[in-house]
Amino acid sequence: MKRGISAILSLLLIAMFVSALMGCGADIKAENEKLKTENTNLKSDNDKLKLEVQNLKEEIQKAAEKEATIGSLTAENEALKKQVEELKVQLAKKKK
Repeated sequence: MKRGISAILSLLLIAMFVSALMGCGADIKAENEKLKTENTNLKSDNDKLKLEVQNLKEEIQKAAEKEATIGSLTAENEALKKQVEELKVQLAKKKK
């Protein structure tokens, strides 16, 4: 008799435990799916940001090249201005 009651109580406890786990399982699965979706979105955002960083690096490189070109052209312009001034002086001397 005691064995029967022990078996029934054991089965009842096991059934309660299993039903408790099954109830939580749906919530855990839903949360897991939500996290998977969020992870996928974050990876996509990360890829977009990496591409944007690469594009910005390229733009910075192009800007640096343009700045170097501007510096070179400015120096050349100054040299040409000096030549023009020297030629003006030479012309003025020849006219005298």
